[in-house]
Amino acid sequence: MDEYLIGTNAIVAVLAYTGYDMEDAMIINKSAMERGLKHGCVYKSELVDLNEMGDHFWFSNILNENALHVKNLDKDGLPGVGQRLNKGDPYYCYWSELTKNFQVVNYKNNEEAIVDTVAILGVIDNNAKNAEKINRVHIRLRYNRKPVRGDKFSSRHGQKGTLSQLYPQINMPFTESGMTPDIIINPNAFPSRMTIAMLIESMAGKAGSIYGKMVDSTPFNYNEEHSAVDEFGKQLLAAGYNYYGNEPMYSGITGEEFRADVFFGVVYYQRLRHLVLDKYQVRTDGPINALTRQPIKGRKRGGGIRFGEMERDALLSHGTAYLIKDRLLNCSDSHNTWLCTACGSIHSAVPSPQNKKWSCRFCNTDKFMVVVALPYVTRFLVSELGAVNIRTVFDVSVKESQYL
Repeated sequence: MDEYLIGTNAIVAVLAYTGYDMEDAMIINKSAMERGLKHGCVYKSELVDLNEMGDHFWFSNILNENALHVKNLDKDGLPGVGQRLNKGDPYYCYWSELTKNFQVVNYKNNEEAIVDTVAILGVIDNNAKNAEKINRVHIRLRYNRKPVRGDKFSSRHGQKGTLSQLYPQINMPFTESGMTPDIIINPNAFPSRMTIAMLIESMAGKAGSIYGKMVDSTPFNYNEEHSAVDEFGKQLLAAGYNYYGNEPMYSGITGEEFRADVFFGVVYYQRLRHLVLDKYQVRTDGPINALTRQPIKGRKRGGGIRFGEMERDALLSHGTAYLIKDRLLNCSDSHNTWLCTACGSIHSAVPSPQNKKWSCRFCNTDKFMVVVALPYVTRFLVSELGAVNIRTVFDVSVKESQYL
C-alpha cells in the first residue's frame, strides 16, 4: 500500500454544509484539488495493424530527399513518446505501395492525450532490406484527469460519494487552529450504512498524524476490554482534542461558530473509475442510419441515447408536446415531402416540367400539392407497405392559402 498508492489521506469533515452535500454528494476543497488532490490518469490502448488493409502498407514518414513528410511525427511515421495529441493532429503516417503515396491518419478524440508508449509488434519480414518496414504497432495513450463534478470517490469502507461542487477554500469551514477540510461528507452517510470502521479510521488517522506514528489496522488487534475507540480516544485527549475527535468549527462564509462540534479527522479516500468524461453523452445531430435516417447508437460513434416509449409516456403525462416533437422529429429524422391532399398519397408526386412544380400523377394536377414534415421512417413504412400492395392514404386538412 505504501509503494502502490490508490488513494490519498484526506482531511474529512462530517458536516451538512451549503446543501451541496445532500444524500451521497460530497464537497471537495477546490484549492486542495488544485494542489493535486485526487488527480489521476486513464490509459487507453489501440492496436494499429496495417496487415488488415493488405500486404503493401508500412509505417513511414521520410521523403526521398530524407526530409519528413509530416513534421509532427518521427521518421518511422509514429508519434513520439511524450507527444501531446489534440483533435486533428497527425496520429500516424504510413506508405501505400498501391497509390505510391503517404497516408496520414489524424487523432479524432476531443480530449487531449499524451503518447505513453509505442510498441512495435511486427515487421514485414526479417530480411535486412525490410527490417525497418513496420506494419503492426501498439500505441498506449495517457489522459490526465483532474476531478470534475460528477466523478465518484470512496473510502476503504465502501462509503461512496459523488463530487457535487469544488468549493473555494476561502468559503470552507475552519477549525480553531485554522485548518480547512479537503472533503465534506454528509452525516446521514453513517446511521443506515453503519460503516463504523470509517469513524474509527478517522480517529486513528487523526491520532497518528498528531503523534507522527503509523497506525496498525490489522483486524482482531482489539477486543471489548481494549477497544480501538478507547485507545485512539485517549491519545486524542492527551493531545488536547475531544475524546471522539469532534472539534468546534466556524463558518467560512459568516465566521460564526457552529452550534455543534463537527467530527473531523483523517480518512484514506480513493478515486473510482466511474468518471464523467468517460460516460457523458450529448448530441444534437450527427451520424445517422443510411436506411432509416434515424440516429445510430453508440457513444463512441457519436450516436444518440434511445428515447423509448416510457420516456415518451413521461413527457405526454407532463403535456410537453413541443419537447416530444423536438426529440422524435427535429433531432431524429425530420423529412419534408410532397403530399397530394386529394388522393392522400406521398408517392404519387412527380416533378412537372411545364411549370416547374410538383404534381400528382394519380390526380394529374398540381392544385392539391402541399409540403408536409414527417419522420422519414413514416415514408419508409409507406414504401414497405407499397412493396406488398398495400396503399397508404393520408387524411390531411389544408386551408386554401396553404396550397402552393
